[in-house]
Amino acid sequence: MKKWQFYVNDITVNAHEKNIMSAEKRRQLKEEGFHKMPFETEAKDEAQAVDKMLQHFKENTADLEEFTKDYCIPAMIFELIYVFAR
Repeated sequence: MKKWQFYVNDITVNAHEKNIMSAEKRRQLKEEGFHKMPFETEAKDEAQAVDKMLQHFKENTADLEEFTKDYCIPAMIFELIYVFAR
């Protein structure tokens, strides 16, 4: 399988095969405003790589939402205790 890297700018995400990325191509992407995402995956083609990237970030977003919910309630309770204990 091929290894894929992802580069993003304001509205575009591009997948590039890692072993054919040259320093010149990286420089060109940087000049166009792209930066490398902190995610790589193995896939047989670009479409499968993009699907894996989307699935990865959907799972992380869901986990982050759960963490926020779990953290928010105790934080509010402790803040209320602090306010009323004064």
